[in-house]
Amino acid sequence: MSINATWGELLVGAYHKRMNGCEVVSYNNRSEERGNQMEADIIAIDNDRDTGGQNVYVCEVVTHMSGKLYSGSPDEGWWTEFTNTKAHQYSLQKLQQKFLEDYRYVNDTFANADDHAYQFWAPVVTGWERGSGLIDGLEELGNRFEDETGEELELIINQDYTERIQNLRKEAKGDTSDHGAPAFRFLQILENLK
Repeated sequence: MSINATWGELLVGAYHKRMNGCEVVSYNNRSEERGNQMEADIIAIDNDRDTGGQNVYVCEVVTHMSGKLYSGSPDEGWWTEFTNTKAHQYSLQKLQQKFLEDYRYVNDTFANADDHAYQFWAPVVTGWERGSGLIDGLEELGNRFEDETGEELELIINQDYTERIQNLRKEAKGDTSDHGAPAFRFLQILENLK
């Protein structure tokens, strides 16, 4: 576990460890390739002992409770079709770049894995209750990622995020074993208070 992992990353890592049975959860992974500045927030590996298969989960996690994701100045690109908010455009641009870098890294590093799953996790994304350019843009990002790579980009945002973390909380209730996942341990404390 990296000491640089955020609480949001630790929660997602705990989810993969406890709910998906991943033996290895690594945070803030960087390429060893000279000049490659990529960083994947989480790589979680599930080695299926029954089948011998290996599933690799690659997650980008944004835990900005305002729902605005990233801030910055975007370049021109497809993202301008979905929103006129510069921060939203920059968020879409940055996420596209991150997931394409993640794809290249994971396919080089884990080329023999049976499955690669790409996930974007965020508890709050602006506009979910009424629809928004950012939500539509994230869906378009998923479509473009799949068109370019042949892989699905799963959006685990807002209600989907809440549902998964609620399931993790249920898993923590009544469980007192130390599973080596700090966020899960924190949930165990909260869920098992007397």
